[in-house]
Amino acid sequence: MIGTEEKINKPVDLANLTEGEKKHTPVIEAPETVIAGEPFEVIVTVGSIPHVMEEKHFIEWVELYLQNKLIGREELSPSGEKTAKVTFRVEADEALIAIKEIETCRVRGVNICGNCGEKSVIANLRAVEKCNIHGVWETYRQIEVMSGEEKEEGKKCVWKA
Repeated sequence: MIGTEEKINKPVDLANLTEGEKKHTPVIEAPETVIAGEPFEVIVTVGSIPHVMEEKHFIEWVELYLQNKLIGREELSPSGEKTAKVTFRVEADEALIAIKEIETCRVRGVNICGNCGEKSVIANLRAVEKCNIHGVWETYRQIEVMSGEEKEEGKKCVWKA
C-alpha cells in the first residue's frame, strides 16, 4: 500500500491531459455493471499513451482498490515492454451493498429496481501506480454493483426516480 508520506498525483483536467499525465494516469477497464459474488476482470493500463519500462525509467507497481479496500498489488520491473498493464480478478462482496446502504440511507440510499426488486450501489474502483521517477499517480472509475441475492435473469432494470 502507498505510504502516507508520498504525494499522490492526479490529473488537473481529465479532458485535457498533459503529456506527462497521459503517460502516468492509470486507465481502468472494467464492466459498467457487475453482480455481487461473481468474479470479474479489471485491467489497469498505465497511461493512455505507452509508458516506457526501461531500466532507468519504469512503473514499480500498480494497486487496485474497490471502495478503499485493496484488491491487489502487482510489482513490476523493467521489461523492455512498451506499456505497463495489469489484470486483476475482482469479486464485489454482497456486504458492500449493505455497507453502502447504511452509509447513504439518509441521502439517497441504495437503488432498488422497479421491475425485479434488485438492489445496487455505485462503487469506486481506484487504481494507483508508482513511476520510479515521476512518483505516485491515481485515478477513479465508478461501477454499479448489483445484488446477486434477488437476481432475475433477462430483465433490464428500470430504476424508480
